[in-house]
Amino acid sequence: MRRLLAVAALLGVLGVAAAVGLNLHLASGMGRIDGAFDGLDERPPPAPGETILMVGTRPGGSGDVSWLPGQQSVESVMLVEVDPDGRSARVESVPVPYDDLAELGARPASAAVAAAEATAGRHVDHVLAIDWQTFAELAAENDVDATYRYGSGPVAQHDYLRLVLEGTLHAELRKQPLALYRALRTTASGVAIDDTWSVAELDLLVLRLRDLRSADISFAAAAR
Repeated sequence: MRRLLAVAALLGVLGVAAAVGLNLHLASGMGRIDGAFDGLDERPPPAPGETILMVGTRPGGSGDVSWLPGQQSVESVMLVEVDPDGRSARVESVPVPYDDLAELGARPASAAVAAAEATAGRHVDHVLAIDWQTFAELAAENDVDATYRYGSGPVAQHDYLRLVLEGTLHAELRKQPLALYRALRTTASGVAIDDTWSVAELDLLVLRLRDLRSADISFAAAAR
């Protein structure tokens, strides 16, 4: 009995160690955005749930994003609102004219937060920048037949994201640990998050979203 208990304890410790190691490995693949909230005042009050400013980027383009490594330009600006229970989410495009995206990328990350909060009237809790190519990689990994052309408007962006998420957040994902790891790895390798977002907070958010499916995500465009 003592041997069985010792083996069980050892397996438990190894399982926890493996999970922690995997967690740190995924987190290490993400970039960091410094000073995303520096100098901001008179902000909207925080709301229940989580509001994330998601800035989509693409390689090259007319203007570089000063707060991200490499030559990237802004492709989209969206607010992702996650309900407190994590069972639904809303993706809303922030109406930034295409000609102004280059200027937005040239300014500090905090300027993008200020612009989003002023336009939508909502408090931004965190900032996430994602390479638009990440969505294409998720689509390829999940055999999603979807195409996207850079420079497309919010409607085309929403349609594309909806198809990619339908193929990625399927009901069987939790029963397929390798597929889940692959989706998390692909996503982590293409994102950067603000420097106030801890790994523990990310873990809690992922846990809250464990039952979220593509049908629970709505898309909209904010009024100008």
